[in-house]
Amino acid sequence: MQPHDDTGTMFRQARPDTTPTEAPLDLDTIMRGGYRARRRHRAVIGAAATSGAAVLAAVIALSAGVFDPAAESAPPHEYPAGAGFDFDPATAAYPRNSWADEWDDVPGALDAAAEAAFGDLVVNGGFVDARDLAGERPSDGQIQAAMDEFGIGYEEALSELGHLNQPLQFSRRDWPAAGGQVYLRGYVADEGDDRPEEQAFEIAAVQPGGWTAEPGPTGDVAFPQHLISDEASWTDDAPAFTSEALDDGRTLMVADHGCALEAAVVYPNGSALRSSWDLDCEGQGHEMSVEDLTAAMLAMPQFTYDTGELAPADDLLEIPPAPEWDEDWETAAEADMQASVDAALDVIDTAHPGAELADAGASQNPDTGLRMYIGSLYLPYPYADGYDVSATVTYHLPGGWLPGLPPEGESPEPYLVSCGGPGDDKDDTCEETEVDGRTVATRDFGIVESHSYWVLVYDPAGWAVEFSLNYEGEIEGLALDDLVALTASLPAPVYDPAEYGQD
Repeated sequence: MQPHDDTGTMFRQARPDTTPTEAPLDLDTIMRGGYRARRRHRAVIGAAATSGAAVLAAVIALSAGVFDPAAESAPPHEYPAGAGFDFDPATAAYPRNSWADEWDDVPGALDAAAEAAFGDLVVNGGFVDARDLAGERPSDGQIQAAMDEFGIGYEEALSELGHLNQPLQFSRRDWPAAGGQVYLRGYVADEGDDRPEEQAFEIAAVQPGGWTAEPGPTGDVAFPQHLISDEASWTDDAPAFTSEALDDGRTLMVADHGCALEAAVVYPNGSALRSSWDLDCEGQGHEMSVEDLTAAMLAMPQFTYDTGELAPADDLLEIPPAPEWDEDWETAAEADMQASVDAALDVIDTAHPGAELADAGASQNPDTGLRMYIGSLYLPYPYADGYDVSATVTYHLPGGWLPGLPPEGESPEPYLVSCGGPGDDKDDTCEETEVDGRTVATRDFGIVESHSYWVLVYDPAGWAVEFSLNYEGEIEGLALDDLVALTASLPAPVYDPAEYGQD
């Protein structure tokens, strides 16, 4: 038998029965029992090995409250309020990606706590196989040795050691807010590398800053963000929503969507835990009760996080709100999209006779809510590979973005075009101008004979049109000035202004 073999199956196959029958011992149950024993052992050892007083205290408290067979007599977790802030943490945020390479004690402690609180839940619900939770986490010494040997960061070292993106393993996460002008910070665990195309669950430990405990629409445009929504999202109906203030200072919120569950716990120190579970919205057949999810959420201890970079988020730009995600929108917008792209193609074909439409569609970003009509074209000029030059016309519908180029040093997230910033190795040339009272942003990039152009024209009505292409050599009528004039001449898209808050 090899180490990777299914132990239960091997035992059954090794039986000398002429006619195989079900084993009198429930070997799958035995395997799960062994997994639970290993999980308890790892959590206790992990607690002892984890440095950082606050994290160590949290996991020791977890061990006392969850692993001890005499847990009923063990002292309960404690939830101190912490030192607090001299500003409102809800309207404060973090810089982006400034912590990516630093040593971090928190993920290991979160992993141990989550396996104890959620391990049985994800196994029994069919989200994760028990065998996938049996991997041992590398020691601190192994992680540090990899960081030193290869000159890499903390998470890169975990990856080098083959222990990253495992089921129920927490990794650092930055969440954009206010259209990417600022960021929330925390850690996220899910199914790991073997996750299905449609993620089934996510557990997020959220640091203080940038969010409010009030339920409301989720997404990255609002600031402060909401941890959980009491509005319809997974289905057309609003969830059964409950919010309970507990005697120990925590607040528990649960949204039961029928085919999905969401929950959040707010801790007295300003941190939070939230999770979402797609049980059967697409026929997956996962099972989980509200009671079991509640028990798992409340089994997680409070953690103390480094909030040294948390600062008030002042002078944020006001971004027009994007429409909320609508799974039926792309289909419903098909006629308007096609009319818009066809009208644009007529203008392009007049300037470049023989232009052809290759493909077109309506698209919306599930994270930001941005909506677009996109048409892929061929222009009647040969490219170096023998095919015609390809181009794309994109209509950006109102909401969720800002016109022009981002100011130097500012986040490019709310903008539709970016030349990047220091250290990203981009050497594109960008320029913001005005044509007939409308803002125009251009980006061009060239290597030897290859030319890439992006031109965006922003209309005061709230929409924008973008034309982009790549070609080699010199082609008459495709210089940057020609493309600006062509893009500015494209007609307005077809859409219902009322749907975008326009009168």
